[in-house]
Amino acid sequence: MQPLDYAFAAAVTLSALCAPYTKVEESFYMQAVHDILKWGSVNSRYDHLSFPGVVPRSFVGPLLVSALAYPAKLANEGHAEGIRIQLAARLVLGWLVAWANSRLRHAVSMAFGSTAARWYAVFGICQFHYTFWTSRLLGNTLALVPMLLAQTLWLRSMAPSSSSTEQQRCYRQMAAILTFTCVVLRFDTAVFAVAMLAAGVSNVTRRAIALSFAAFSLSVLLVLAVDSYYWCQCWMWPEFQVFRFNAVDGRSSEWGVSPPHHYFMRFLPKLLLGALPLACIGALADKRATRLAAPYIAAICIFSANPHKEWRFIFPAVPVFNACAAAGMAHLRRTAPSSRWVTLVGVSLAAGSLAFAVLATLISSLNYPGGQALAMLHTMESAPGVKVHIDSFAAMTGVTRFGQVRDDWLYDKSEDLQPSQFGNYTHLITSQPEVHNSSDFSVIGVQFGYVGLRVAPPKLAAQSLLSGQLPIAVHQEPLLWILRKSGWQQGTYI
Repeated sequence: MQPLDYAFAAAVTLSALCAPYTKVEESFYMQAVHDILKWGSVNSRYDHLSFPGVVPRSFVGPLLVSALAYPAKLANEGHAEGIRIQLAARLVLGWLVAWANSRLRHAVSMAFGSTAARWYAVFGICQFHYTFWTSRLLGNTLALVPMLLAQTLWLRSMAPSSSSTEQQRCYRQMAAILTFTCVVLRFDTAVFAVAMLAAGVSNVTRRAIALSFAAFSLSVLLVLAVDSYYWCQCWMWPEFQVFRFNAVDGRSSEWGVSPPHHYFMRFLPKLLLGALPLACIGALADKRATRLAAPYIAAICIFSANPHKEWRFIFPAVPVFNACAAAGMAHLRRTAPSSRWVTLVGVSLAAGSLAFAVLATLISSLNYPGGQALAMLHTMESAPGVKVHIDSFAAMTGVTRFGQVRDDWLYDKSEDLQPSQFGNYTHLITSQPEVHNSSDFSVIGVQFGYVGLRVAPPKLAAQSLLSGQLPIAVHQEPLLWILRKSGWQQGTYI
């Protein structure tokens, strides 16, 4: 790894440190890592057996992360800071992506030159989503590690020095990696995989087919063995069930629909930021960049036919388009009358992206009031026997089992409770304090959270700038309240 690779890893680390908590979409994988580290063998206390979710997910990824994060668990024995282990698990994934990203940067150097490789690293460092979400335990992020390795092999096969034998070897290995990724980690990466494999169809050999079949068979056996055990069901293949839910039954639309142009007009600009115009230049001006981008553009067009759209579905396209942007910068520096002006434009685009990334990271750190409220409660109460109810909003905005650090407390996330049932708890973390009788519970803490940006009107904005202040302010409001049962004192009722 080169210095810029370590800079990318540092950006990922800083993002994780700024926002160590997680949201609901990360829940399964994070809870799975916790349960594996805490109990090892599956038992009735595993979170997914109580809250299975709409569709099952594989334990293969959490098992790998847990194994690598195990030293952090050993180092934290006897301490009550479970969030440290959660952060360690996130950093394990983030650093894996950083390592795989460094391999792709090296392939960019082989294909487009050292100048392009430097710009590839710079663009990745300056992108908010690429650094902020890289350490978050999602199926898309877990799949990003092998996807980056597959993209590395694909780009190496395009290098000017690559022989036909080398191209076929890269194709075989790429096909095997993509097969594993689709079968085990994330089924929707099959759209990118098919597009990539179709683009290199001239490299298909019997050995490639045989290796792909072997990878498929071993991947299916692995996932059946692991997930049948952890889900306590025979023949459990989570990603096949996800495929059936989304593609066959067409139920993904239940989570919202977007117009066909959403990926190209909204999500790609948000993901790529300043690299977007340079990626367009690179894809048009450099034949190898065109070969690199074409399958991903085709895949995104296929994704666009699905009414339900999320930026995470096209996350693997980010490093590919960053490589195209780097190729675009290298092309402009070679062909422009003044490379100095080209460099200035590139630096300006990267600086603008970085400024947005810093602002977005700081704002995003305020989006986890649930995790912060639970941490606040732990500082307020030291007595044993606390029974705390965590409402759905708190549970979706940062509360995980890593944050439930007291073994002598009861943490409950039951939903649809009757008003009389809240009397069974000593404390509540709730977004609706008004529904609880003030004679039964009293507010002992308030957790603020991000609700929007306030932009000053033009006249006041000018005055703010002249006085050295930004005309934009982050607006926070109370989002969660910590309530304590009247009469609760040192573990007893008065």
